[in-house]
Amino acid sequence: QELTDRKAAKKLLIDGDADVMVVIGSRYHEMVEKLDVGDLFFSEQGRLSGRVQNLDIDVQAGHFLANAAEVVEELVFAFALRTFAPDVLKNRDSALAMKLIVQAKRSLEAREADAAAEGGANDLPQAPARTDWVYQILVPSYTVMFVFFIVNFMARSFIAERDLETLKRLRVAPIPRLALLLGKTVPFLVISLVQTVLLFLAGKAFFGMSWGPEPWMLAPVMLATSLAATSLGLVVATAVRTDTQVSAYGNFLVLILAGISGCLMPRSWQPELMQKIGLATPHAWALIAYDQILNRDEPDLMLVWKCLGAIMAFAAAFFTTGWARYRSLAEKGDAAL
Repeated sequence: QELTDRKAAKKLLIDGDADVMVVIGSRYHEMVEKLDVGDLFFSEQGRLSGRVQNLDIDVQAGHFLANAAEVVEELVFAFALRTFAPDVLKNRDSALAMKLIVQAKRSLEAREADAAAEGGANDLPQAPARTDWVYQILVPSYTVMFVFFIVNFMARSFIAERDLETLKRLRVAPIPRLALLLGKTVPFLVISLVQTVLLFLAGKAFFGMSWGPEPWMLAPVMLATSLAATSLGLVVATAVRTDTQVSAYGNFLVLILAGISGCLMPRSWQPELMQKIGLATPHAWALIAYDQILNRDEPDLMLVWKCLGAIMAFAAAFFTTGWARYRSLAEKGDAAL
């Protein structure tokens, strides 16, 4: 959108109605006219060493692109350079400009002829649309976060059965405690897996997201993440006493883990320190695995298996803690059970 009022443009940027504001100053044409051929080919050393500042251009990024302000400036500079470079060449060395244009045109025609002769085999792949990229990030990120909300459902289920004394009656039956605990946990694991599959199917059906070149690798990541979530749910279920505690501690735990791991924003946008801290959560390892599978032309399967190992280690640690807590409470005849 082109505006002549800088204040109006700034308001659009602040309100989030625009992602980037580019202000072309009054000295733009004057500074372009001073450029020479050498400035175009050696922009780091000549009159363009200051990039957009040397063209009297002011670039400001909005909230969405705040962390990528330098990249935005480079993109604006590249667009401006492509715009005025032909005119600078013609004004400074018309013969060189004509020679380059003719040579470029011949090269393009030759490439098109070769592609046509080979049935389009040499066609360059089209870059994915921005919306495709967004859903490749959002779907796995929110899926991982939502999977861990199973923590609240498990805790409330345990509390309800405690109040109804269902668990107390089950403990009287000749059923090993481990089998009883697994019987209480497995249904939530199934629910978690179904939820994950449905979210990925929705991403595929409604948003056209790609499942990557190795879609079969999604299955073990889904399973490992669900195991970690239900195991963490077991820990919380044996720690809380009331529904109020579930709402307070469960939601707090889930949202904090989602925030530091990169579920609420792409991990690449986080500071390096936060990315390292996030590795202390199973969420981060799941996101790294999903990123390799969904967004890489050649996913690093060794890295994916490493992530799976880390997630399973979290799951084992959570389940062991929950099992130990459950045994301790059962032996003491705790009212929580």
